[in-house]
Amino acid sequence: MARASELSEKQLNLLSAALRHARDAIYLLDVGHQGHSMDQAFHLAGYAPECARKALLGDRVFDKVLGHRFDAGVEMVLETALALDPRARRYGARAWAARYPALSTWSEQARYHRTGTVTAAIATPVVEQAARAVHETVAALFADGRLPVSFSW
Repeated sequence: MARASELSEKQLNLLSAALRHARDAIYLLDVGHQGHSMDQAFHLAGYAPECARKALLGDRVFDKVLGHRFDAGVEMVLETALALDPRARRYGARAWAARYPALSTWSEQARYHRTGTVTAAIATPVVEQAARAVHETVAALFADGRLPVSFSW
């Protein structure tokens, strides 16, 4: 049985997906291997912090409203969600537009861009900030004892 402080299975799945997306985006950004792809690194990078942010919110009703955005416009929705779950506020789910400004350049519409559209100068800050957002979130949850020992990083 899970401790009261542990996250739900859905939240753990979202965190696991966030870590995977961040790891894969970093790998795809690396020009040191034949499979690198700036376009795909950029595309995956945005989903990493999105999953982490949604994992912090216990109520999944906000998923559709939050969507894939990281701009200042989504902050009002987050404030409402955080008012219902103030513990999530501890993990920095808000003010990501200010803390990780490169994320606001990302859109899920990147999946429709022609290959070769995204350069390293565009992809690198998004991938780096996305990975930082995810790792800071997971580290804070771990430090607070909210992740089970069995959680795979």
